[in-house]
Amino acid sequence: MPALNNCLTIEDLKGLARRRVPKMFFDYADSGSWTETTYRENDSDFQTIKLRQRVAVNLEGRTLETDMLGVPVAMPVALAPTGTTGMQIADGEIEAAKAAEMFGVPFTLSTMSICLIEDIAENTSAPFWFQLYVMRDRGFIDRAKAAKCSALVLTMDLQILGQRHKDIRNGLSAPPKFTLKHVWQMAIRPQWALGMLAFRNLVGHVENVGDLGQLAAWTNSQFDPTLSWKDVGWVKERFGGRVIVKGVLDPEDAR
Repeated sequence: MPALNNCLTIEDLKGLARRRVPKMFFDYADSGSWTETTYRENDSDFQTIKLRQRVAVNLEGRTLETDMLGVPVAMPVALAPTGTTGMQIADGEIEAAKAAEMFGVPFTLSTMSICLIEDIAENTSAPFWFQLYVMRDRGFIDRAKAAKCSALVLTMDLQILGQRHKDIRNGLSAPPKFTLKHVWQMAIRPQWALGMLAFRNLVGHVENVGDLGQLAAWTNSQFDPTLSWKDVGWVKERFGGRVIVKGVLDPEDAR
C-alpha cells in the first residue's frame, strides 16, 4: 500500500489510521481510562529518555540481536498486547503476528483480541506470547498451552476495569452498533468496512454469549479482584511454561 510505505513516523501512522478507521475504533486505540493522565505520561516520560552517543567507536558489524526468554530476537522489543486489534483492520492480530515473525520479534496476543488464539497459531510458525487477564474463567490458560504459546504475559494491574470516556461517548461496540452516526463512520471508510466484521476470541469461548453487548456484562463479572501473588504460582503451574508478570508499577512489588 503506497500510503503505508510513505509513513516515516508514528505520527504519520496515526494520521493514516485516523483516515482509514472509524472514529470509535481509532479513539479506542488512541486513548486511556478516566482522565488519561497515565496515557499522556507514558508518552512524555518516554521522550525524556536519551541515549548516549559515543564517537570514535568501531560500528562495523553492529547488531541489535539478543535473546529474550532464551529465544533469539532481532532486537530487544516485543509487540505488546492490544485489545480489539482486529477492529483496526481485518484480521489485525494475524497480520501483526505475521509482521512480528517476519522481523524476528515476539508477538503478544491480547485476551481481548478479535482473532482466536487458534487463528494465530494456524497462520504463523513462530511461537507467540499470550497476554492473560486473571479471570474467574481460567480456560484461556489451557487454550494458550494447546496453541503452544511460548509464554504467558500475566497482567497484574487490571483487577477492576477503568472507565474509558471516549468509548462511552462513541458508543463503542464490536461489531459496531448500526446507529446513523456509526453507519456514517463506516460508510466513509469503505476499505475498512469490506474486511469486517467478526469478534471471535471471547465470543464462542463464553457460553450463551454471542455479541459484545452480552460480552460486556460477562467481562465485568470476570475480572478477579482477589488476584494475589499466590495466583502467579498457580498460573505458572497450570501453564507449565514461562510466565511474564506485566503491570508491576511499584518498586516494593518488584522486590
